[in-house]
Amino acid sequence: MKPWKRLIYYLFLNVLVSACATLAVLAIWDRTHAPAAPTTVESTAPVSRPAALNTATPSGQGASTAAASAVVTPNPTVRSSPIGNVEEYQVEYGDTLGIISERFDVPVEELMRINQISDANSLAVGMVLYIPVTPEAVPTQTPPPATNTPLPGGSVTPSSPPQEARLIINAVIGPGDLASEHVFITRTGEDQLSLSGWQLKDEDGNVYVFPQLELYKDGAVNVWTTSGANTVVDLYWGLNNPVWSSGEKVTLLDAQGKVRATYTVP
Repeated sequence: MKPWKRLIYYLFLNVLVSACATLAVLAIWDRTHAPAAPTTVESTAPVSRPAALNTATPSGQGASTAAASAVVTPNPTVRSSPIGNVEEYQVEYGDTLGIISERFDVPVEELMRINQISDANSLAVGMVLYIPVTPEAVPTQTPPPATNTPLPGGSVTPSSPPQEARLIINAVIGPGDLASEHVFITRTGEDQLSLSGWQLKDEDGNVYVFPQLELYKDGAVNVWTTSGANTVVDLYWGLNNPVWSSGEKVTLLDAQGKVRATYTVP
């Protein structure tokens, strides 16, 4: 055999032996180093879930506890009321404390105390009032009877009668300008005064008739010439042109047509 053929033969034989030896080593390695079976370990750590997956409530105490630990619910906003047993009422157009008091049979003083209202004329449309379902008793003090105190000469001085409730036209603001023109009216005297049916007149025959409105002591109201939504402190005549001018006389009449106040625009 030629030398080069013998060399090729030995190389081929060497490759074959090496391949067999490698396969045998791999087979022995696989048998002696087989991987261990996977061990299942139960995790006790809470599993957080997306909020969308927590809408369904699983049955069982354990499932409920897990769902509770995965879902965080924010504290709701709680609206507190001044007393426990109340209901809410939203002020409507034309409402006054006197009307609300009669409607729910609750004294005006009680409404003002519960809602912390210092000015009885400060109501506004949309305001929410608390109305006691079972109103608390409001102690009323009966004034002592008027007594005549004898003076050293035998004469007596009678007690003064309560001041009569009346209205005062304080000013006409913005005369001639429809957007700002209004009459500013205040009241004096004790108790409440209903303006229903009262009239405000100018010298040209224009008449404004007051709606149902009650003014309390030191209360005030504005009568605007233009249009708008009435409140307990702002009333609107609904005219398209101003009515007041310098030198014109403003007259206020009660429901019986008696003149109760006048004012001349400066």
